[in-house]
Amino acid sequence: MKGLVWALYLMVQDPDASTTSWASTGVTYLNEKSCASDAVTFTKMSTKTKAVGIDFKSDVAYVCILQPEPRHYKD
Repeated sequence: MKGLVWALYLMVQDPDASTTSWASTGVTYLNEKSCASDAVTFTKMSTKTKAVGIDFKSDVAYVCILQPEPRHYKD
């Protein structure tokens, strides 16, 4: 798909506040399988390993989202 890439996003869910926050990691992939593989690997890591300064009850997960390629502009 020309002009589109898979992007890795961080999702943090706080069960106490019933909120979900999203942040881009700034990492993009040309194919879905590579992104999905990294998302699964990072999500499986313990919260203590991958996050500092948050409540360890929070769920920290990674997801892949198809998005326009950075610097891909259409006139």
